[in-house]
Amino acid sequence: MIQAERILLEHALMDPLNERFVFLSDSCIPLYNFSYTYKYIFSTPTSFVDSFADTKEGRYNPKMDPVIPVDNWRKGSQWVILTRKHAQVVVKDRTVFPMFQQHCRRKSLPEFWREKPIIGDTSKQHNCITDEHYVQTLLAQEGLEGEITRRSLTHTSWDLKVNREWERRGWHPLTYKYSDATPELIQSIKGIDNIYYETEGRREWCTSKGKPAPCFLFARKFTKPAALRLFNMSAKGLPRPDE
Repeated sequence: MIQAERILLEHALMDPLNERFVFLSDSCIPLYNFSYTYKYIFSTPTSFVDSFADTKEGRYNPKMDPVIPVDNWRKGSQWVILTRKHAQVVVKDRTVFPMFQQHCRRKSLPEFWREKPIIGDTSKQHNCITDEHYVQTLLAQEGLEGEITRRSLTHTSWDLKVNREWERRGWHPLTYKYSDATPELIQSIKGIDNIYYETEGRREWCTSKGKPAPCFLFARKFTKPAALRLFNMSAKGLPRPDE
């Protein structure tokens, strides 16, 4: 995944007019119209990178030290928005990425997710998911955290209490199905104005141009039927996500 993102950035950087580089999932929907989204992203000279110190989950592999010290280990959403400078840092990186290739591995899936048990002790495996750590750790390693807004503009729900169906469990966020896609859901996401980072005891109040603003411009994960339902609601004159 990270290698693919690096290739995409390398090609996008060939156009000197490209100033921001936005990573989105194919299950994302926009919450606002293009004009609002564009102005929001360009309201600050920083990148938007969800990034926080990761001290709980045992994802850091000590074999990365001293190239990547644990003090620079970060975690966050893969859905980042990078400035041109930071996109170039990612593409030119020849130090952090090789360490991830060698020492960052995803842990075996939980028992309930697999059809067959895994032989051997997996308790000591480092559950390192590259796309949740690489950009964040690289920017920390390069001393560039002062140049980022430390939050993602893409909303993802990990609240498994909402629905405990088996297909909604595991290492994937909640997937919004057809029945979930309502104007009320969209308004509830648009109403979020702060994010709390438990590992740092940090609450990020969302702003744009120095004024309070919604935290998110996009939301995921929506199935195709769910996205089409919202589109049809808009076509019929019901409240649109950008209103």
